[in-house]
Amino acid sequence: MTTATSTPARPYPWQQGLWDSLRRLFGEGRLPHALLLAAADGMGKQQLARAFSAWVLCREPGPQGACGHCKSCQLLAAGSHPDLLWVSPESEGEKVSKVIKVEQARAVVDFASQSAQLQGWRVVVLSPAHALNTASANALLKTLEEPGRDTLILLLTDQPMGLLATIRSRCQLLPLSLPDLEVAMDWLRPQVPDAREAQTLLQLARGAPVAALALRDSAWFQARRELLADLAAVSRGEQTPLAAATRWSKMDAIEQVTAWQSLLDDAVQLRMAPELTSRHGDLQAELGSLLGVLSAETLLDSLWQAVESRRLLDTNVQPQAILESLWLHWGRETRKRGQQHAG
Repeated sequence: MTTATSTPARPYPWQQGLWDSLRRLFGEGRLPHALLLAAADGMGKQQLARAFSAWVLCREPGPQGACGHCKSCQLLAAGSHPDLLWVSPESEGEKVSKVIKVEQARAVVDFASQSAQLQGWRVVVLSPAHALNTASANALLKTLEEPGRDTLILLLTDQPMGLLATIRSRCQLLPLSLPDLEVAMDWLRPQVPDAREAQTLLQLARGAPVAALALRDSAWFQARRELLADLAAVSRGEQTPLAAATRWSKMDAIEQVTAWQSLLDDAVQLRMAPELTSRHGDLQAELGSLLGVLSAETLLDSLWQAVESRRLLDTNVQPQAILESLWLHWGRETRKRGQQHAG
């Protein structure tokens, strides 16, 4: 009978140095029992946690990761490994809680105090760790300081200062810095063949490769050029703000406002520091045309309005009303500034 083989997670190229250090420390018996992996969103923290968890639990681990065919790897692939506990905020109906609750923290304490069912290690992953509230964080303090034998706790976060100092002090911090541009582009290019698009994605993701790849399929990234054209048309009086708002009403409100913020942020930069590289490098000509006679003050005011619109989308105000107000504000301010310049 042939044993099925799963494909375990592997570290990303820019994580190789940290990966080698973790394996060496583990092999030497010097790996701290609580690790705080801190990195920006889109750097692959969860991938690294999955890969290292699988490697620690694997019966036949190799230099590149878990074997993929032992009993431990098979259980991991099935999502039923008894010695791995992954803790994240729970779903509450259609929404996801913003915190890791104290009941979840107590489950971690119970888990960490038990013996491994497969007679190896036990691994706990808390993601994102900054979702721990005061009660749940305090419930974990003793376990972080003295977990059960052969227990590893991984805390993942992009907001390390959002954790209680008492949590941070009990963990070994593992910062994961942004990769060199060449490393990031080498990984991104096979998946995004157009080099200019790959560079634009990486710039918009502020150098985080995984975020850059995810951004490619986002609605707001795909809509940038068309939205920019309508912003320019409204500013020139060729289209009414309400007509534009109606035309964009079918797009998710948060995605649309995200596009507004990103484009206006770049426009402000081009107006105030034109020598800097535009993050929307493939739209630099269109952005330059949009600027026209618009002042930095107008662009900054519109950017603030977009930021405020994003905040309002988290309230009970109707999204379409927020978007109509945003378009009306843009039309009013850009035409007013254009008239003042013309005068």
